[in-house]
Amino acid sequence: MNKANSRDDSFRSVLRRDELAVFPQGLKPLYFHGFSVRAKGEAFNLLRSGDLRMTKDDGDVWAGRHRDGMRGVRFFLAVTLIGFAVQAFAASPTVTVDYRVFPGLAQMDGNWAALLAASDGKVYAGLACHGCSGHIVYYDSKLDKMVDIGDLNTLTGEQGLGLGPQSKVHAKFGEGKDGRIYFATHGGWWFDYARFATPEGYPGSHYMAYDPRLGKVEDFGIGPRFEGMNTGAYDPKFNRIYGLTHPRAHFVYYDVATGSKVDKGRINNWDSICRTLGIDDEGNVYGSYGTGQIFKYSPRTDTIEELSEKLPIRQKGISLGRDYGKAETAWRVVVWDETTRKFYGVEESESALFSFDPAAKPENAVKRLGQVAIPELAARRDVPYATLSLTLGHDRKLYYAAVQKEFDYSASSSGGEASHLMTYDLRTGKTEDLGTMYLPDGRVVLGTNSADTGPDGTIYFVGAIVAKEDSDGRGTAGKVGDTPYRLALFIYHPDAHPKAENAHE
Repeated sequence: MNKANSRDDSFRSVLRRDELAVFPQGLKPLYFHGFSVRAKGEAFNLLRSGDLRMTKDDGDVWAGRHRDGMRGVRFFLAVTLIGFAVQAFAASPTVTVDYRVFPGLAQMDGNWAALLAASDGKVYAGLACHGCSGHIVYYDSKLDKMVDIGDLNTLTGEQGLGLGPQSKVHAKFGEGKDGRIYFATHGGWWFDYARFATPEGYPGSHYMAYDPRLGKVEDFGIGPRFEGMNTGAYDPKFNRIYGLTHPRAHFVYYDVATGSKVDKGRINNWDSICRTLGIDDEGNVYGSYGTGQIFKYSPRTDTIEELSEKLPIRQKGISLGRDYGKAETAWRVVVWDETTRKFYGVEESESALFSFDPAAKPENAVKRLGQVAIPELAARRDVPYATLSLTLGHDRKLYYAAVQKEFDYSASSSGGEASHLMTYDLRTGKTEDLGTMYLPDGRVVLGTNSADTGPDGTIYFVGAIVAKEDSDGRGTAGKVGDTPYRLALFIYHPDAHPKAENAHE
């Protein structure tokens, strides 16, 4: 720990990675880590978030003598820089979120959409592992305990068979009227599709259910042969697991009551499959396809209809800043609101927030409500790709975790930056940036890709944090840019945080 003795003292830094520094007069801790935007001609960085970051000229974050013997550089910060830091903190809000890691599972490298805060207080998550078996876990919020239900290869009976692994649950879980948790598995080791439909390739997605009363998983078997399920949702009204397959983008479902597995055919191209299916209170299923168009599946007629409504998609042009070929033509995530009987969602191209009213006339069904990108990035062409981290709180606010840099876990080509927690108030139409998301120990939330709201109003996310050297001895999941990371469950209590002041319409 480093301290400046008074406001008149220079700050002589002898810091190492992940070290905290505290300034006098009760100022906030300043967290030093490896994500920075350099200021011209200076040996320090003061970012939008208000963090004071110090780097060597080569961009590394060592300052002073590293305690393990690495060579460093001493920096002297004048009083004026301390005052500048105070002003930055005042201008840029921060929000602290609690967190829980997944013990013994530090190698799990991703999570997409697979998060459910169930009615009994358990929070279910699907943890991905590219090239190996993914895991299903739950966090018991009443006991403050993390439980590993098991690895997917074992749960599907495919362990040791030499097949492409069941690497993920890549879609939303759903809770049935019987209390079971329904989901489908997904692959994660495609060999550039050279092994598609081969004996040693991926065998196909399994439809499954976990019974929390018995502590057992039931396997309903493989659905689409050789296909994964990278988009999905469960409907308790018709007791069905719906999904969009990868790589061929077929619309499929499993009827739990009858045991029937149905494939309705191809709905889109593989590189532009929407990542969320929305289900209304009548059991109708919606998704996006093409260039921002919407389709509807009716369980009563067992037919798919292409609607005339379109999303507020920005013209793509050159795909600047994207890690790989992301289409920017679909909705990224939608949530259903039982009060307004509308969907609220975020599209891919510029993180535009929209509402979709299935009962309205086509010309009035979709409305653009604004943007939930970090405000200073919203007008840029390379605004980061939208995350899947959207949920509706009990306070009638939408909560969304926005990223400062393109984020896709270990597939991210650039170093991560801290995520911001954004809200949109359905009652007032105001958007707020609650600020940079920090952990209690000062580390930042690098990125997230799932969100849900618990029965008590708690907001949950799953995403990446900087891996600490003393985590659990099992290594890390990989690197976001050059930064080692691991997965964590983030916990945010809206009632425990004061209202942010940087609201805008």
